[in-house]
Amino acid sequence: MDFIRILLRRSVMLEEQLREAEHRYEERRTEEERRNRELLARVEREKQLTVENYAIKLSSLEKDKHALDEDTRRSKTLLEKLQKEKETLEDRVSEAEFTASALHQENTKLVEQGRRRDEEIKVEKERGGQVIEELRCEIERLRTAEEAARKRAPSLDASMSPPPLEMQASLKRLREENKGLLEQVEDLQAQLLTSHLEEGRTLVTSTNNNSLAAEFEAMTNEELKKSLKDSQEANSHLRTYIDGILLNIVENYPQLLEVKTQK
Repeated sequence: MDFIRILLRRSVMLEEQLREAEHRYEERRTEEERRNRELLARVEREKQLTVENYAIKLSSLEKDKHALDEDTRRSKTLLEKLQKEKETLEDRVSEAEFTASALHQENTKLVEQGRRRDEEIKVEKERGGQVIEELRCEIERLRTAEEAARKRAPSLDASMSPPPLEMQASLKRLREENKGLLEQVEDLQAQLLTSHLEEGRTLVTSTNNNSLAAEFEAMTNEELKKSLKDSQEANSHLRTYIDGILLNIVENYPQLLEVKTQK
């Protein structure tokens, strides 16, 4: 009986221990479930935040990609435009080089023509100088003849009688011939300069360059005006010099005319 009571007490104790163990287990399980729920909630919140962050980053990346695509499109368009402009500029450079070469050749021709023109003007001036020299020689010859006449007729007075009509007519004829020669020289120089001007205009017109033609025409007119003015001044000096010589002969050496009349 004692053994049975002992067993019963131990059974009661075990049942109490079992109930306590079940109660502790239930509390532990409840606590674990609460912790798990909190952990799952925290993980869910973190996951949601992570998803939202990645969504924001994805949206930003998509915007950046769209902007880069737009920049790429604009850059490609700009590149094509620059390529076309480059080709156009290369064509213009080629045309400019060709035009420059043609203008250089034309300039060489014009320089050569200008050189020939200067040489021709120089020749004309030398011819004028030769005429002056011939007149000087004629004056020297007349002076020599006048001195010889003085030696042959020392008592002759130069102021006694005026030059005869024949000598006056001869002097007038010489003046007219000299004037005609000077006019011929001026006409020849004008024709020569006009011919060079027309040749220069023709060459410039053939280049189809209006601005260059205007510039060359203006430059040529200035040069031609200057050359013509120089020639006219030289002819004017020559005419004045010759008229002075003839007048000096009439006024200061009438005895030479009288000697020729006596002869």
